[in-house]
Amino acid sequence: MRQINSFAEAVHRLRRERGMSLGDVAAKARYSPSYLSKLLHGHRRLLPEVVRQIDRVLDAKGQLERLAEQQRSEGSVGGGKPMQLPADVPGFVGRADVLRMMDAALVSPAEGGAHAIVIEGGFWVGKTALAVHWVTRNLDRFPGGCLFADMRGLGPGAPRTPEDVLDGFLQALGAGQADLNGALEVRAARFRSILAERPAMVVLDNITDYSQVRHLLPGGGSVVVVTSREHQTSLLLRTGGVSIDLPALPAADALTLLARRVGRHRLATDPVAAEAVVRRCGRLPMAVLIVAEHLQQRPDSTMGKIAAKLATDHHRLDLFTSPDPSVNIHGVIDLSYLALPPAAARLFRLLGISPAYTVSADSAAVLADIESDLAESLLAVLRQVHLVTAMPDGRYCIDYLLRAYAYQRALVEEDLREVEKAQDRVLRWYTARALSANNSLIPNWRDSTINSLLADFGQGSLGFDEAMSWCQTEVATALQIAKNTRSHLAKDLLWVLPTAFLPFFAITRSWTDWLIAANDGLDAATAAESTPGTARSLQVLGWAERDLGRTAEAISHLTQALKLYAELGDELPAAWTAYGLALALTDSQRHGEAIAHFLAADDRFQALHHDIGVVMNRAALALAFHEVGDRERAVDTAREALSLAQRHDSDGIHSAAHHSLGLLLQRRGEHRAALTHFDAAASLRRRSWQQWNLADTLIARADSLLALGVRPQATATYERAADILESLRDSRAHEIRARAALGGKPDWAAKNEPAGTVLRFPSWAR
Repeated sequence: MRQINSFAEAVHRLRRERGMSLGDVAAKARYSPSYLSKLLHGHRRLLPEVVRQIDRVLDAKGQLERLAEQQRSEGSVGGGKPMQLPADVPGFVGRADVLRMMDAALVSPAEGGAHAIVIEGGFWVGKTALAVHWVTRNLDRFPGGCLFADMRGLGPGAPRTPEDVLDGFLQALGAGQADLNGALEVRAARFRSILAERPAMVVLDNITDYSQVRHLLPGGGSVVVVTSREHQTSLLLRTGGVSIDLPALPAADALTLLARRVGRHRLATDPVAAEAVVRRCGRLPMAVLIVAEHLQQRPDSTMGKIAAKLATDHHRLDLFTSPDPSVNIHGVIDLSYLALPPAAARLFRLLGISPAYTVSADSAAVLADIESDLAESLLAVLRQVHLVTAMPDGRYCIDYLLRAYAYQRALVEEDLREVEKAQDRVLRWYTARALSANNSLIPNWRDSTINSLLADFGQGSLGFDEAMSWCQTEVATALQIAKNTRSHLAKDLLWVLPTAFLPFFAITRSWTDWLIAANDGLDAATAAESTPGTARSLQVLGWAERDLGRTAEAISHLTQALKLYAELGDELPAAWTAYGLALALTDSQRHGEAIAHFLAADDRFQALHHDIGVVMNRAALALAFHEVGDRERAVDTAREALSLAQRHDSDGIHSAAHHSLGLLLQRRGEHRAALTHFDAAASLRRRSWQQWNLADTLIARADSLLALGVRPQATATYERAADILESLRDSRAHEIRARAALGGKPDWAAKNEPAGTVLRFPSWAR
C-alpha cells in the first residue's frame, strides 16, 4: 500500500528498521491496530499524546513529534476533503482482469508502483465507467478524497484549459485566494504540496495530450487516473504510468449487461438473436445500453427485430442516432474521423466497403492502391486513435459500428466506380495469393486458365511453412471475400478463390471451412454459368465428403466432376478427381471400380510428368491391389511409389509412400519390416503439419508392435496417437484410448471399421 504522508512514511520506516510489525507497535503503544491504521491513513487526527507514545515505542527521539506538528500546521489549508467523483455505474459488469491490473499499481514506489494509470480505448468502450468504478473501490485508501475533471479532449465544446481545472482543484482543496494568483507553475507546485500531505485520487477524464494535463499531475502518494481515446505516449514516458488499452467486453459480459437491463427472460426467448445483437453492437457497453433502453421503451420489440436492424452496414447506425450528442454515434466518431489526415481518412473509408473485416498491411495496400509501407503507416495512425484494432497476428480489424460508419462515409465521399475497383483488387489479390500458397503445397495446383485475371498480382514462390502459415491466417478472410464480393470484372474468381484452398483443407482437415468453400464455390460457379467452376467445386466438395465418411455423396459429386473435366479436356484436375473417386470407391469396398480409376489417374499423371500425383496414386493403388488378392503387384506398386518419392524433396509424398508400404507389409504379417517404414513415415510427419496422418502412422505402428508382443511400447504409441487426435478434436481418440487400455483393437472397433479407413488420403504435406 502507498505511503500516504510523511508521518506515516516515517512510522513504517522506523518499525521496519526495528523489525516490528504494525501490530507490535500498536500493542506496545496500547492502541488497537485498527485505530493505528486509520491514524496513519489520515482518518484520525494526530493527537499529541498518541504521537508521543508512538515516538517512544519506536525510539524516534522526537522525530515523529516534529513531523506530526509540521503536518498539523501545513495541513491547516482549508481542511476540506473533496469528493468530486461521479456516482459509480450501477450494475457494473466484467473487467475483472483490468481491475486486478489497476489494483496492482497501488504498491509503494520502491516496489515498482506507478502513480499514473492511463486508460485508453475507442468510443463507448467504457473508459470513464471503469475509472469511476475502480476509484470508488479504492477511495478509502486516500484521505485527501477525489478530484475529478472532464477535460473534453474529444467531445462537444472546446477542450478545458489546465489553468481553469487547476484553479477548481485548488479551491476544492481549500486553498486561499493568494494560492490562486500565482503563475501556472507556482499554482501547480502548491497543488502538489497540498496533496503531498493529503494524498488523493485525481481523475482526468477524456484528455487530449500530455500538455493539457502536465500541471494537473500530483506528486508521490497520490494517484492520477487518466482516460483518453488516443494513445498517450508522452504522458506514459514522463510518468512511467500503467497503460491499459481497454478492449470491448467479452461476449458473455456484454450479454450479462444486456440481461441486467432488460431481464433474462427477453434474452432467453431468442438467445441466438441476443448474441447477434451484442456482436453487432461491437460488444461496446454504451451501445449495448442504448439497445437495452430501446427495448425497455418498446415492450413489443424483440431481440430478433433488433438483430435485423443491426444486420446491415446501411442501417446499423440508425439505433444510435440521437439529438443528444453524448449518445449520437455520428457525432462521437466524427470527432476522431474529421481530425484524420486525408490519406488515413481515405483508407478508413475503404475499410468500410472492403469485403474483408480484417486486413494486413499488404491487403490494405491493395485495397487503397498504395505501397505497403504507406499502408502500414496509415494503419498505425488509425490504430493510435482507436479506429482500427491491432490483432495478435499483426493484422488489423474494424468493429461492426465503425465499419458501418466508414461504409456510410464511403458512399458519400468515394466515387462508386473506384469502390468497385477497390473491391475487385482485393478479390484478385487474395485469389492470386491463395493459388500461389496452395501451389506450394501441391505443385501445379494453380490453374493456368485464370492467370490473365491475375496478371497485376504476380506472386513469388512461397516455402511450404510460409504457405501453410498464410493459409492458416487468411483462409477465413478469403472465404468471406469470396462470399461478400459482387464483382462484374472478374466473376469467375468468386469460385476460384474458395476452391483454391483444397490442398490446405486436405492437409489440415479443416472440414467446416472445406465444406463452406466447396458450397460457396458451387453457388458462384452456377451463378457465373462456369463449367470449369462447377467441375472444380464438385471436386472440392466430393473430396471433403469422402474425408468425412459421406461416401455415397462423394462418389456422386466426384463422378459428376470427372465427367465435366473430360468434356473440358482438362487433364490434371481430371487426374486428381479420378484419384479421389478411386479412394471413395475403395471406402465402399468397390475395389474393381477403384482400381480402374486409379489406373486411369496413373495414365494421366504420367502423361503430364506429374510425379507427386503418380506417387500418391500408386501408394493408394497398391492397397487396392492387395484387397483384390494381387499381393505381389501390390508390393511392387508400393515400392515403385517409394522409389519415385525418394527422388523428390517432399516430406509429404515420401511419408505417404513409406506409410503405404508399411501397411502392405503389415497385412502380409511382416511386422518388423513394416515398423521400419512406419518409423520413417512418423519421423517425416513429425516435421510437417501432418498431425492427422502422424496419428494414423502411430496407430499402425502400435498395431504391429502389438502383433510382435511388445505390449508396453504398443500401449505408449496408442496413447501418443490418442493425444494427437484429442488435440485435433477427432472422435477416434476414444477408440484409440480403448485400444491402449485393452491391449489391442476392441472387437466392436474391428467390426465397425470400414476397410480403407486406415489409409487416409490425401496426405501430401511437405
